[in-house]
Amino acid sequence: MPELSLRFAKPADIDALAALHVAIWRDTYRDLAPAEAFSALDVPRRKIFWQEKFENPAAGQCILLAEVDGQLAGFTLASSSSNPEFGEMAEIKFLYVSGDFKRQGIGKRLINEASRHLAVAGYRSAGLGVVEGNEPAVRFYRALGGKEAGRYTDAGPLWRSRNIIYAWPDITLLTAMS
Repeated sequence: MPELSLRFAKPADIDALAALHVAIWRDTYRDLAPAEAFSALDVPRRKIFWQEKFENPAAGQCILLAEVDGQLAGFTLASSSSNPEFGEMAEIKFLYVSGDFKRQGIGKRLINEASRHLAVAGYRSAGLGVVEGNEPAVRFYRALGGKEAGRYTDAGPLWRSRNIIYAWPDITLLTAMS
């Protein structure tokens, strides 16, 4: 049986994290994002993004990596939100699992651990944005008890996607999952 482990990311993980981020993003949004977004997103651009997250972390920030038998399988980034539609909620900014490792409970473990971190940081609620049309993600978050809590248009940097906010008004509902 494969061994799953979660750990906090370190700056030394930036190269692998950027490469996985691009690969999963391209797979996830291949039918949703415009072609210009695909040509704009590459590993060097994501490396800059992740370097910024390590150098200037947001309040309550955690970056968690999931590894299966030592291979990077997924990640999450959670922190305070700079998006006004989230109000006082913490935001789970990314929750990505590689297609090779989907449906193995990795996403659930990542969101659970990120929520524990956010609760310790003082947040009582959490939310995340899902691009309209990303039905697998919608089903997943609904199965975890997420409720639609609003909509917004993401300003970019790649494209102005329309998003649905799924929220957990009581973060302990996410931290209690096993």
